[in-house]
Amino acid sequence: MVQALAPRTPTLIYAGAGLLSLMVFYLLVLDQGLLLSLVQGNTAYQANFIHELLHDARHAAGFPCH
Repeated sequence: MVQALAPRTPTLIYAGAGLLSLMVFYLLVLDQGLLLSLVQGNTAYQANFIHELLHDARHAAGFPCH
């Protein structure tokens, strides 16, 4: 009797959810302009748009940023 292989869909879903979680964590906690610097150049470090957008969420989550 040939046994069918288990579908890999749950593994891919978990891997995708984990990757998405890491990306959101990076944006919330660590980004200081690096992500947008790929598009905006050095202006992104001075404007710090993502940092300012998520500033209160950082403090509410317990991550100090200044």
